[in-house]
Amino acid sequence: MQNDEHVLRELHGLRYTMKEMMVQGGDWEAFTLRVFRFQASHNPTYRRYVELRGVRPEHVKSVQDIPFLPVEFFQSHRISVFSETYAMPLVFRSSGTTGQRPSQHFVDDAQWYHHVTTSGYRALFGSFDQAIFFGVLPGYLERADASLVHMVRDFMLLAGQSQPANDFFKKDFSQLEARLDVLNAESAHPTEVVIVGVTHALLEWSNRSSSRVNRWPNLTIRIVETGGMKGHGRERIREEVHAALAPLSSNGLISSEYGMTELLSQAWSKANGIFQAPPWMRVYFGSLNDPGSWVSAGRQGRIHVMDLANLASCAFLATGDIGRGHADGAFEVLGRFDHAEVRGCNLMSFE
Repeated sequence: MQNDEHVLRELHGLRYTMKEMMVQGGDWEAFTLRVFRFQASHNPTYRRYVELRGVRPEHVKSVQDIPFLPVEFFQSHRISVFSETYAMPLVFRSSGTTGQRPSQHFVDDAQWYHHVTTSGYRALFGSFDQAIFFGVLPGYLERADASLVHMVRDFMLLAGQSQPANDFFKKDFSQLEARLDVLNAESAHPTEVVIVGVTHALLEWSNRSSSRVNRWPNLTIRIVETGGMKGHGRERIREEVHAALAPLSSNGLISSEYGMTELLSQAWSKANGIFQAPPWMRVYFGSLNDPGSWVSAGRQGRIHVMDLANLASCAFLATGDIGRGHADGAFEVLGRFDHAEVRGCNLMSFE
């Protein structure tokens, strides 16, 4: 059985160091190796995966040598450095699809999640003080365990919105527009409004003739789209989606969020689907044809995310997405890596 008290002491030390590095910077490579060895020692599922990959943690000297756990394991296993008897205050679950188990991400510290998400957003977009947030999140608001709702609620509270429940909407677009009407009438100078919404709902809103941004001249509206079209019509390419949403945005540009249930951190795009991640979240690209190798900037590959905020679960995850990296560390998400074999390991060996 895991010694949870010992694990907790180590975890607190890692979080303390990471909080300092978020502010002051530091040697993220050395810290990454420290996190890897901690998780390879205390996370039973990840430890077994590392063993099956034939990797000895003490021999790993760079991030490129670290095994990245397929996110599918969050559907079938409890991915945690704590024992199964350790009480978790927060469990995030994915929406899943018909016939598929949802992913479960056990979070031992809700305040840590709050610190990570707000720090990552602030790093790209700046202070929360001058913004007002709205969430257009049908399919997520119906559930109490959606990390996206939790994150947007935290943003609202930081922005000084005392009743965030009133600032979430499903597909009640008339109510959203009425709220914007009131804000526009009350604003003596341009007020920044950030609307975070799932793609299919924002597209439905954009089809309404009443939703054009020139209706609210005293508001500076930024649209942040997240998620796809799963179960809501055909998939569209990014350029098509952003062109359809442009009339909702004051500058005609659409921002985006890249995150998932299995991560605590998010990458953000100000426009054109070019994502930037905070220093503790890095994205690598695995070869689509050779599971054991990486591809260089400019080439398509399977997205692998190193999210060091995932200290209590697993920081090294191979996703089901295809993307392309840029030389400056930015990246694009190009689509899904469907019907792929899990990289280098048979999932059935865990059952």
